[in-house]
Amino acid sequence: MQEVTLEYVEQLAHKLPIEDQLNLIARLERQVNQQSLAAEELTQPGSLRGLWAGKFSDDFDIDAALFEIRHEWEKEWPEAFDQ
Repeated sequence: MQEVTLEYVEQLAHKLPIEDQLNLIARLERQVNQQSLAAEELTQPGSLRGLWAGKFSDDFDIDAALFEIRHEWEKEWPEAFDQ
């Protein structure tokens, strides 16, 4: 923020009644805290367990899915040599 603008805002704030100055301070504090929390959420990675919670049904068998993925190539292997 430019220094001239900041000084102008300070002059305007000093013209307010004390109660309004306190309300202004409280509003600015809330805004700064919200911006700070939002910035903090962006910089800290979340838990993968928490991020993926509820994305799969409870009866989803991860071991069976991984087995299928890892052994799928075995079905295609003989086809490659038949050609």
